[in-house]
Amino acid sequence: MPLFHKHTIIWQVLLITLCSTTLLPAQDRYRFTVDLVNGSNDQVTITLDCPRITEATVNYSLPKIVPGTYSIYDFGRFIENFNAWDQDGNPLPVLLNDLNTWTIKDATRLTKITYRLNDSFDAHDKDNPIFEPAGSNIQLDSNYVLNTFTCIGYFEKMQSIPYEVTVLHRPDFYGSTSMTDLDDSPKMDLFIQPSYHELADHPLMYNVPDTATVQVGNCSVLISVYSPSKMVPAKFIAGKMDTLLQAQGKYLGGKLPVDKYAFIIYLDQDEGISGGQGALEHSYCSMYYLPELEPEIFISYFIHFAAHEFFHIITPLNIHSEEIQFFDFNNPKMSAHLWLYEGTTEYHAYLVQEKYGLMSREAFLAEIRDKMITATSSFNDTVPFTKMSKGCLDQYKDQFINVYMKGALIAMCLDIQLLHESSGRYGLQELIGDLSKLYGKNKPFKDETLFDTIGALTSPNITAFLEKYVGGNSPLPFEETLRLAGVNYQPLVTISDFSFGKIGATVDPATGRVRIADVSSMNDFGRAIGYREGDEIISMNDTEIFAANFVQFRNNWLATVKEGDRITIVVNRMKANGKEKEVVLKTKAFKSERSEYHVLDFIKDASPEQVMIRDAWLNP
Repeated sequence: MPLFHKHTIIWQVLLITLCSTTLLPAQDRYRFTVDLVNGSNDQVTITLDCPRITEATVNYSLPKIVPGTYSIYDFGRFIENFNAWDQDGNPLPVLLNDLNTWTIKDATRLTKITYRLNDSFDAHDKDNPIFEPAGSNIQLDSNYVLNTFTCIGYFEKMQSIPYEVTVLHRPDFYGSTSMTDLDDSPKMDLFIQPSYHELADHPLMYNVPDTATVQVGNCSVLISVYSPSKMVPAKFIAGKMDTLLQAQGKYLGGKLPVDKYAFIIYLDQDEGISGGQGALEHSYCSMYYLPELEPEIFISYFIHFAAHEFFHIITPLNIHSEEIQFFDFNNPKMSAHLWLYEGTTEYHAYLVQEKYGLMSREAFLAEIRDKMITATSSFNDTVPFTKMSKGCLDQYKDQFINVYMKGALIAMCLDIQLLHESSGRYGLQELIGDLSKLYGKNKPFKDETLFDTIGALTSPNITAFLEKYVGGNSPLPFEETLRLAGVNYQPLVTISDFSFGKIGATVDPATGRVRIADVSSMNDFGRAIGYREGDEIISMNDTEIFAANFVQFRNNWLATVKEGDRITIVVNRMKANGKEKEVVLKTKAFKSERSEYHVLDFIKDASPEQVMIRDAWLNP
């Protein structure tokens, strides 16, 4: 996922459906007002009419860390001019305890708090930038991105009472969110959530609306876009996503566990402060920060990531541990089961595309192979996955991205094992469905009981599999598992074929030609040609070469070349005096050996049992 920020991926706060919007007495709820009309200097004013405080001293906090980013962001550092007031407008003593917490004295007299929110998109703190999908954007004339946890906080031990949030906005602006606006005014929105955890799960974006809606079974899916040049309209994205979303609806059995979902998409013409691109997922929506590109280029990589985020309506919304249900925003404890929340979600996102014809079986295997290569070459495969999950904030923070690699591979192996045990009748989809029924939105599981619970729903063999390969440090059994589904797995294959020398190349923007950028992995054919780092390719076999035709020439040559054919390459090479000189490179074509890791292919003469498991795995 080179284009996307490594924290793409994970919002683990449970959203409980708001079953009543009846306004409670003022003393029993938070009443916030966010003023988007009278902002200035990339700041907006936040006002809190406080719930009743019975203690002489009270702490008010914003989060230190947000689930899903796995970074300490200290959102309190974006707050200025924090003041507390009594009912007569007199200021109360306030002490800044740390970056995120203010201690208010004489708190029994407290009735109002006011402060200013700074824009994190334009923050100058380069040492700890906020990943944009988790931040705030304040462009007074065009756009506001408001993750609620960036601007709204809570009193200590008072996170479980209702929140009423009023947003004042321009009449031509629309607030895109997965929440329901309870006010009919064109200048004001009213949102109510039963607790801080639920409120923090709902970002908002305000701008002149560009929206579209796709109906997926019982679920209305909002697609909202802010595209500065209007290059990528919501209607275009909706049209391209409709097939995928309908497939996901079928994959989930036709009835979705949510009635409303929102894709909130902010596109930027420049790189953000964090240097990252991607999404932060929530239970009922996902927030994106992506480059504004030509529509077809944009949609080509957006589709899979949207598929991943959408599947979070299953996990962790309906299946989650106590650590997620009772997440502590300032002193979090992590669940041991990121393989379930992120790994199965990533796996579902690819499998649904294969099952419903959006991706070929061969392309699906290629994606699986890429994850095998990354998981085994870039991460520590000896750390038990449950242990990595528990320590992903500190000790194993550098291993976190493996949840998208090995986590998905765990899900694949578990799926095939389940299908094998049930003769194709019960796989991962059915297991997730049963776990959703057993737990649901309001009932968390204990981390240490999950494997036994899954075993009770399936078989003791599955518990043993999870304990060995997820709770233990044994490498996943790719060969024996994939063979069950008629797939041949080879950990290492040596291949002899023609190549261009295994060189790294780049495009010289001044000339539009290909320049040799890296010869550190050059093979024996590259050495026979005589490439040097910095060489600019002028022609190959009398064909003038530019970046625009290089790939086509290379592919044609590789498809037609025979052993012993001569190849002549003319390059511009830098001399010691700093001037370039044309140099002619020549050799005869010959095959070079290369190593291929984690090679996958379908067994052509698979047994009837293998074909049965394969079809149960890959067919709708």
